[in-house]
Amino acid sequence: MQPDYSRQLLLREIGAAGQAKLERGRVLVVGAGGLGSPVLQYLAGAGIGCLGVVDADRLDASNLHRQPIYGSAEVGRIKVDLARAAVVRINPSVRVETHAVRFDAGNALDLAGAYDVLVDCSDNFRTKFLINDVAVLARKPAVFASVYQYEGQLQVYKPQADHACLRCLWPDAITDGVVGNCAEAGVLGPVPGALGALQSLLVLKLLLGIGGQLDGELMLLDLMHFSTTKLKAVRRLECRAPACARVQAPVPDETGLEIDLQSLAEAAALGLEVIDIREAGEIAATPLAARHVPMAALLADASVLSPGARYLLVCASGRRSLAAARELRKRGLSVRSLAGGLVRLAR
Repeated sequence: MQPDYSRQLLLREIGAAGQAKLERGRVLVVGAGGLGSPVLQYLAGAGIGCLGVVDADRLDASNLHRQPIYGSAEVGRIKVDLARAAVVRINPSVRVETHAVRFDAGNALDLAGAYDVLVDCSDNFRTKFLINDVAVLARKPAVFASVYQYEGQLQVYKPQADHACLRCLWPDAITDGVVGNCAEAGVLGPVPGALGALQSLLVLKLLLGIGGQLDGELMLLDLMHFSTTKLKAVRRLECRAPACARVQAPVPDETGLEIDLQSLAEAAALGLEVIDIREAGEIAATPLAARHVPMAALLADASVLSPGARYLLVCASGRRSLAAARELRKRGLSVRSLAGGLVRLAR
């Protein structure tokens, strides 16, 4: 069945000319999770010509309460494949380009260069700042969102002289683990859903040239109390937007930081002491015979690790352990991260 855009065509800001713009649009969605699900749903429904989806994960049962484009029978399957199927169900006229990889320094510029708008639907700061940096370097607009429990924030970057990027607000990328993500802090499903819906609206406004695009503003939402605040996103004095003195070409991740094992027994054979950096609640649910140092405590006081020893950091998905390993390497410690975390190990 051919898609019917009659309701949005009635809007004077869209019409046939606007719909043609959407059908020519190419949008890259980085992350197909709690934010990415509604973004993909609404952009597919609106008739975007091409959606690129970047996500290296497989669907986990814990994703389902906040990622409604997936179903319980699909747990364990590759997310980008499931996202493609969901988009096709909504609108078969939309072309979907899937990238089952982690968005990283090695591929970010190539991926960004193929699309008109970048959408940050990631769940870690390193990826958010990488999206920011490639948006600045590639002169691409980008729509950012972050979620913490019942709160969220939105920001739009455009390659214009009056626009601040993330590094104008936070010159140095926030270290993952300082603020909890959904896996650590918890989240109620409709919260990222609401933020993702607003991201999709901003993407459509950018492609259509409609006003109200959060120009130079940071929008804060408190969905517990239904309050919103807009703050001026001021460029730093040294900023020469759309160029940025703080944005350099992405540097590939350190080699050998991750290690893929079949069992934790292999770690001992390699001379690695296992450090479980999960929170106490996670360990109570899934115990592990290993030394336990929560990530926040480890980053606050790394002296609990001996400079001469070698360590393997583990967490549920491998994301927190990778971020912690990256930070501890900077402090001169010999650490590696279990690739894919305990979830992959269990498979």
